[in-house]
Amino acid sequence: MRNLVAFVVLAVAGGLLLPVASYVAGKRLIGAYEGKLGLSDYLSSVYAAAGRGEPLAWWLLLAPTLVVFVWYLVLRLGGSWAPRDSD
Repeated sequence: MRNLVAFVVLAVAGGLLLPVASYVAGKRLIGAYEGKLGLSDYLSSVYAAAGRGEPLAWWLLLAPTLVVFVWYLVLRLGGSWAPRDSD
């Protein structure tokens, strides 16, 4: 059950929270998005790009899951990378 909850949290973070945060950051750094409806146009363009299979859109949507997966691998396999003490 805990894994399912973690997956749902990561999916919501990647599918909604991260695109909203990137919209807000882009608006402050670059300026307003050129769509008429602002955030909803931005979200629809991100989801449409993901639907077309564009790698950057998928990278944005899957970023939280990828970060957790990489850290899991680092922590899981980290013991085998550590140098051994030779006494």
